[in-house]
Amino acid sequence: MRQSDILIIDDEPYIVRALSRTLSVLGCVVHTANRGESGLEILEQRDIDLAICDLKMPGMGGLAFLKQVQVQHPYVFTIALTAHGDLETAVEAINTAGVYKFLLKPWNEDDLRQTVQRVLEARLLTLERDSLNQKVKRQVAILKRLEKEHPGITKKHLDEHGNVLLP
Repeated sequence: MRQSDILIIDDEPYIVRALSRTLSVLGCVVHTANRGESGLEILEQRDIDLAICDLKMPGMGGLAFLKQVQVQHPYVFTIALTAHGDLETAVEAINTAGVYKFLLKPWNEDDLRQTVQRVLEARLLTLERDSLNQKVKRQVAILKRLEKEHPGITKKHLDEHGNVLLP
């Protein structure tokens, strides 16, 4: 299994260091940015699994960043992090930016690690689901082609016990 890549975006260096230290224990590769614009550049260059973004930053705010991520990188899971949390902001982050989780500063390190582990597990399950869906689509296409070339080949015949009968 590959290592997960996490992107942390916060304009406060001590927050970035604290988050990096907390999450590096999980064996993740941690990338950091101090602005939303820099975070978008990293997303263009790396295969990021999770982006954790502060909502209050100069320049591109966190909510604008998260909305861009949802449009440009919909496979990236996101967590909004802020010291200025209110219900309206949380609802907007979840409903308009597709944020997976909304966390308040200061955070509990154990809770943060557990949340990140759950997010990364959800990301892996999503990737596995998508891969299986692609396999099913390929198999259906093969069966349709075979049925067209050999009519009746995909029809099954069962006896009274449910055993498959060969023609």
